[in-house]
Amino acid sequence: MGLIAQEVEKIFPDFVHTNEETGLKSVDYAKLTVPLIEAVKEQQREIDTLRTDIDELREEIEQLKADD
Repeated sequence: MGLIAQEVEKIFPDFVHTNEETGLKSVDYAKLTVPLIEAVKEQQREIDTLRTDIDELREEIEQLKADD
């Protein structure tokens, strides 16, 4: 299980090493730790925002139902 070095290289070129003899590329997974943690944190912020929006919409629906 792993990442495609060529794909990682497009975004984080410093995280990929190319063997000069074979041309094979490898990913330095340790360097990916910080960007991956930040990506997870950003996703969690987006999820929290969506949950808040959903809760507000539910409250609005309940108020509309009560007004009828």
